[in-house]
Amino acid sequence: MRRLRLGLALEAAVLLTILAVGKPVLVPLTLAFYFGFLLTPPSEWLERVGVPRALSLVMAIGAALASFVTLASVLVAQLADLAKQMQTYSAQMSQKVDTLRHGPLGLLTSFSNAFAELGRVLNSQVSSTQEGTLHLAPEPLSVGQQVGALFRLLEPAGLVGVVVVLTIFVLAGREDLRGRLIQLVGPQNVTVTTRTIDEVVKRISHYLLTQSYINAGFASVIALGLYLIGIPYALLWGVIAGLLRFVPLLGALVAVVMPSLVAFAIFPGWSETLMTVALFVAVDITVANFIEPVVLGRRTGVSSLALLVSALFWTWMWGPVGLVLATPLTVCAAVIGRHSAQLSFLTILLGDEPGLNAEINFYQRVLAGAKGDALRIAKHRAKASSITVALDAVVLPAISLMSRDHQQQTIDDAAAERVLTDLNEIVTQLQSQPPVAPAPDSGVIGLAAASEADALLLRMLGQVSPGLNPLALRSALRSREAAAEEVLRHAPRMVCITALPPASSANARFFCRRLRTELPNCRILVLLASVGDKSASETASRLREAGASSVVFGLTEARDALSTMMRGAPVVELKAASSPG
Repeated sequence: MRRLRLGLALEAAVLLTILAVGKPVLVPLTLAFYFGFLLTPPSEWLERVGVPRALSLVMAIGAALASFVTLASVLVAQLADLAKQMQTYSAQMSQKVDTLRHGPLGLLTSFSNAFAELGRVLNSQVSSTQEGTLHLAPEPLSVGQQVGALFRLLEPAGLVGVVVVLTIFVLAGREDLRGRLIQLVGPQNVTVTTRTIDEVVKRISHYLLTQSYINAGFASVIALGLYLIGIPYALLWGVIAGLLRFVPLLGALVAVVMPSLVAFAIFPGWSETLMTVALFVAVDITVANFIEPVVLGRRTGVSSLALLVSALFWTWMWGPVGLVLATPLTVCAAVIGRHSAQLSFLTILLGDEPGLNAEINFYQRVLAGAKGDALRIAKHRAKASSITVALDAVVLPAISLMSRDHQQQTIDDAAAERVLTDLNEIVTQLQSQPPVAPAPDSGVIGLAAASEADALLLRMLGQVSPGLNPLALRSALRSREAAAEEVLRHAPRMVCITALPPASSANARFFCRRLRTELPNCRILVLLASVGDKSASETASRLREAGASSVVFGLTEARDALSTMMRGAPVVELKAASSPG
């Protein structure tokens, strides 16, 4: 185990090193695939309407570049003007803060004075250490330094050029790239590889393109709203808000800061600032809760927490470019994990599916003592279907799992008793109406095979089958002989036995043999609650040999079998394959 952990740590270190050192190569390549995913749907649409591939590529990339250049020009002009006005805004903001300090925020004055005093002390110390220091004029840059500075200025333009060229090749040769990837993985895995590639392309292209449209609309509404409020540089703030909205959860919160500060600085009152914040909140809530669920239709398949952590990781690795690429890279990892057994942990860590299925989650919450959480799970299942389905789907498996854990001594007697008590209360609270008491002479008797867990099963069956009379329940918990005698005294025409294997299997067989011998015409139904028990088929066969008329594995099946028996119709025997095990 230690060697395995060391190997995993070494692989992670190598991967991080490759991502960091290979940034100059990996970033342009990843950006090219990013824009390839983004431009694939419009390019394919142009091809479907009859435009040749070469022309469709030129049109798609040309439209994207034209939009980028136009928008960048406007934003640069607004940023330059904003830089000129920053000094004015700073002075106005200082005056307003000073007014607030002596007004409604007077309680903060002492803190402000303390920080100001600390700043004066630090400045005096720095000034004293710099006394007598000779300040020389900066030396002129050498030719090499000037060339280096020029290259640093041209680096973004070079990156854009490389990305554009790579994007053209990715779009033009997407079929060839797909074929090479399949050949690399192995022709014997062509089905899985093809399915994985198709899902990655569909999910990422659908998400990026649709999210781009939504965020463009978001930016337009924000820009128009800010313009109507009177906030300067409304287009700039709108575009920044649209771009930041690609960042999950936090993007819209960050986008509201700068325009709110500008409104705070230039307007004397608070109405414009509050209207700015309200605009962002109202538009973001509307888009997130009403527009995106309808327009996007399907999700990325990645949880919100995974997207947020991924955004932090890729920003740390590759800076702002990593922030842009975080979502598609995370979606790729989750899809690959879904189709690869070796990388399935990626789907568990990143996927948006629940970490536990409903029955395991329900049992875990009961086991942890969170009865309220477990009750919410059961009520949600009952609301989605019915109480019978909820009892069958989450409560019955929890009883079976508790019995198994108790048998294997994973939980002690006290924990098992507490779990049963909580389950009894949950079953009571799930009842939509008080149970109807059956007629004493109904001729149908319920019998718990051995334990309190069997008794809870019988109670649940009585809840969904009002015709069941659990007459011999208490005596069955004291002595199986006494329980059998009490049942025989009533000479029922039908007996339903509830049992949790393996602990209750022997008692269930005893009751079947005794009742079949003494009451040969009595119909015997056994509810065998065996979730995940591989020997369930064998246990059911032995119960039938002992005299059981029918063996079922769930409350729904038991209810239907009871109804059939009470009508006197022949019971269709369940096959062993119907066992959950």
